[in-house]
Amino acid sequence: PSSTIMMNTSDAEIHQKQHKQRIQTKIDLHQKVFPKHEVIGWYRVGDDLAESDLQINNHAMKEYNECPLFVLVNPNPDDDAKELPISIYETLVTMETSATSGAQQPRTVFVGLDFELNTAEAERIAVEKVFKAQATDGESGLDVHLQSITESIESMNTRVAVLLDFLRKTQRGEIPPDHKLLRQVDGLLRQLPVFANKNLSKEFNHEYDDMLLVSYLASIAKTTKAIQGYSEKFRIAHESNTNSREMRRAY
Repeated sequence: PSSTIMMNTSDAEIHQKQHKQRIQTKIDLHQKVFPKHEVIGWYRVGDDLAESDLQINNHAMKEYNECPLFVLVNPNPDDDAKELPISIYETLVTMETSATSGAQQPRTVFVGLDFELNTAEAERIAVEKVFKAQATDGESGLDVHLQSITESIESMNTRVAVLLDFLRKTQRGEIPPDHKLLRQVDGLLRQLPVFANKNLSKEFNHEYDDMLLVSYLASIAKTTKAIQGYSEKFRIAHESNTNSREMRRAY
């Protein structure tokens, strides 16, 4: 989640204080639900870095994080761009020679960071299914991905069935025991999670709840987009009818 931070120095001090209190209240409420979450940085929408970005990062954001990250979102990306129009920066203190005194003085600068965008399985499925991503050769990227997972699971089930058949025949004495293979099976079973574990069940329920929430939010986004499109069409049609009546009156 994000919140808007007022940075206008002309605002009254009491307004600035009240706004900071509202921001802190939002942070506190969020951390009650997600106690491990914390403020890691801030973002701005713009084409290039500005001098004020470094000032905000070194002063206002220091109240929330000692080393805040800065994300710059480009609202006008190139049409043929293949990467997300965002840049992530961190601050780095360097030593520079002063032009007047010639002494070494510290200076803070922004340094670009490489990043990789990861999405959970539940997020990818919920969002793509709701928005119905454009199909490629009759299949969407999600369909191809799910088909690959299905084939992998079927192949795994086949191998597990062979392994179970071996264990049953060994138990009944139909075939001599292969101790080397049995030790490998025992090592494999020890790597599997215990499904009666409360922590595993809790983690699974949390992930399932997150999937439902993402699906719900994606549905809201789709509905909002549809309403916005309908409102725009209604506005255009209403203005067209109004202009037509005014023209008839003038005539």
